[in-house]
Amino acid sequence: MYLRTLLFILLCSPFCFTKGQTDVYLNIDHKFDKSNFALGQIYIDDNNQAIQITRLSYYIHQVRLQHDAGQHQVIQNHFLIDSEVSNYFLGNLSTTVEALESVAFNLGVNTIYTPNNFNQGHPLAESSMYSDNEQDYVLIAIEGLVDSDANQIPDKDFKLLATSPALSQNISVNAKSAAENNRLNINLNANIANLLKNIDLQAVGIQENSGLDNQTLCDNAKEENVFSNVSTTGVTELVSPQNQIYIDSRLSIAPTIHYKFFTSEQLDMTITNLNGSFFIQRFNLFPEGNFYLDQNLASGLYIVIFTSPRGIRQSRRFIVRN
Repeated sequence: MYLRTLLFILLCSPFCFTKGQTDVYLNIDHKFDKSNFALGQIYIDDNNQAIQITRLSYYIHQVRLQHDAGQHQVIQNHFLIDSEVSNYFLGNLSTTVEALESVAFNLGVNTIYTPNNFNQGHPLAESSMYSDNEQDYVLIAIEGLVDSDANQIPDKDFKLLATSPALSQNISVNAKSAAENNRLNINLNANIANLLKNIDLQAVGIQENSGLDNQTLCDNAKEENVFSNVSTTGVTELVSPQNQIYIDSRLSIAPTIHYKFFTSEQLDMTITNLNGSFFIQRFNLFPEGNFYLDQNLASGLYIVIFTSPRGIRQSRRFIVRN
């Protein structure tokens, strides 16, 4: 009886076993040049202007995966990417993926409907990403402040809300990664400095349209290689996206720097202003701690830089107002 049962199982196994499945996740770290990007921080743009970004979000859809010697899978859904969120579940594939070779996606929206046609929680139900004036979805939304008087303090509003399907971009990245335990991670960087290239934010004002500056914004997403693969060669724990640098500016003339790095290495810290006329250095710091400035700083833009013995660095800009 046992042998007959075993024979029956062996004969049926090709038909009874289901195909493998793979869960697909997008991990996207937003950068400003080589620094980790964060809303509210001060950065220097391509025009050497101090800027502060307070909002950044955009749509992607039709994610196309090439894997395992040229096989292809497509995830049709829309996803609303927010600069403060790094991890997204894209979906479940009804096949086994061993290794990703490249990823492509459309930057933009593909629908004839409005947010009222979607249930709350759906990416396309987000009313702040829909332009009533243009009767269209916003592909990319970026807004904040730019320095208007060369004192390194952002003080003038700008807002770019790019609309129109004509501005959509087809993005392709050679993003290579191996799946593990039926999970595939797509690991990307997005460089916001490149996204803003060739745009004078002082002259932008408020633009909710498909005009020239918004065209440039969307074109940059592809032409300036905003999206890239996360390189794993030579990366140490010091450049982990979990690392934290926080500037407490409640005492604006002498802010406190709080930091936490996920590394066992000791760190060196440098604080300087943009022209190099002010300089503080501390060496062999523990990877977690607080640094209290014991002197008042003049108004202006400063940068704190942490480095490891192997030369890896992370930085954060901050502003002092007297």
